[in-house]
Amino acid sequence: MSSMASRAVRQRAIAEMFKDVERRWGNLDRLLRPDLRVERSAALSTQSLRRLFALETLALVIPNFVQRPEPLADAIQQAGETARNWSVTSARGMESSDVKAVGGTPYNMCVASGDTERYFVEDVPNAKKWVRSLPGGDALDRLRCDLDDAWPGGCSAKKDDAGRAHHVGLGRVMAGPTQWSQGFVHVDELAPMSPSKGHFSANLYLKLPSEGGHLELWPLQFENRWEFYTNAHTLSKLVSIDEDAQRELRARLPPPIVLEVAPGDLVMLSVQRPHAVQGWTSGDSRASLQSFVNFAGDDAALTLEA
Repeated sequence: MSSMASRAVRQRAIAEMFKDVERRWGNLDRLLRPDLRVERSAALSTQSLRRLFALETLALVIPNFVQRPEPLADAIQQAGETARNWSVTSARGMESSDVKAVGGTPYNMCVASGDTERYFVEDVPNAKKWVRSLPGGDALDRLRCDLDDAWPGGCSAKKDDAGRAHHVGLGRVMAGPTQWSQGFVHVDELAPMSPSKGHFSANLYLKLPSEGGHLELWPLQFENRWEFYTNAHTLSKLVSIDEDAQRELRARLPPPIVLEVAPGDLVMLSVQRPHAVQGWTSGDSRASLQSFVNFAGDDAALTLEA
């Protein structure tokens, strides 16, 4: 038997084992938190951020964070016509998505291609210069400053061991019709959730399609290895781009909570919980700015990266 065939046999055996474990001991319903709600606030505050990071709210929405999103949306959408696909990391490696990265190259793509030196030396400074040249392009700077003011430990760009800063955010464009008609259910990090550390996203919505494009959220969280391993057959599909896996997820998960967003809104949420962007069938586009927010405890600084 070839090594490739042998590996495939082992993978099938492992998959069957976890399927049996979930059948015996798994229970997704126990991981649901139906009490969680979306919090809306006029501005970022220490209290609202603490509730989000402590996993007490499903999402935090700041309406009209960007006062005039249209010019910025137009500039990002125009640049998106020649931008690279924002590939995502899956169990099979790097795979294409519905999203184009605008203004720079995401760090995960640079790591996958062995191009991290260019990321820090060229990509980050060029992207910072480009986004600040756009109308309303100070939105990411304002996000960082408002988080710095609201969080006791402050907020800064994530830095590597040599002290070099990451992107604090990048533009994103999704052009319809989308690959996933219902939306791609996923997590950005499949790991136990904790109120003392976690990974979150901050999205500035600039333009939405005429139908679809809103957020779908599932109030699900697992907090230890037992909860993961006994539900791993289903949970592992949250990092899979396989169509069958997506269908099974939709069948196993309860109906999502739909968060309708508007141009100009800031939305922060845990990327360790299942979430999706509703798909759409028209040729409309969805434009946004996105940053990932790293939380390392109440006394630690927040760090931003993209």
